[in-house]
Amino acid sequence: MIRLLALVLRFLAVLFFVRLALRFLAAVVRGASAPKAPAGEIADDLVRDRVCNTFLPRARALYADVQGQRAYFCSESCRERALLQ
Repeated sequence: MIRLLALVLRFLAVLFFVRLALRFLAAVVRGASAPKAPAGEIADDLVRDRVCNTFLPRARALYADVQGQRAYFCSESCRERALLQ
């Protein structure tokens, strides 16, 4: 009986480590195949649209000078709202 219990525990331990290894490999593959930022764009160079309070990459943002400072916007409508104020 004890030998059977030890065999079952060993089998479960092996299954656990195989599952752990497979999940690790899947995460590595997912990370390697994730979309990359376009050339010249830094992925964490984000700017905030203060009208609708969203963050977006600086390379995709629209901008305008508002009260002497450069402001970034996610859309044309947000930019127009800021310029009308």
